[in-house]
Amino acid sequence: MTHRPNAGFPSIRKLAATLSDDRLAGAECIGLAQLFDPRGQSEPDAAFTYRTDTAGKVCGRCPVRGECATVAGELGAAAVGIWAGEIRSAPAPVGRPRKEGAV
Repeated sequence: MTHRPNAGFPSIRKLAATLSDDRLAGAECIGLAQLFDPRGQSEPDAAFTYRTDTAGKVCGRCPVRGECATVAGELGAAAVGIWAGEIRSAPAPVGRPRKEGAV
């Protein structure tokens, strides 16, 4: 059996094609991708709050917010970060959590 580390996740090309959906033309977030990225592992709470508040203001004035929510719904678990003003998290890992101190 071949180990496929990215099994279950869309290929970069497929994801990029999906993200270039024509329904998102004219979105207010164009050029502001860093505001809408998922939370970084070491991102402080205050920085994340500021970033999400700012992204929410951008979404609030966006003419394609409804279409954005539709596209995010169609993408399912692949849509992480902020979409249509909502924070979407990556799905939880499958399996049992590791025991404390396990290597």
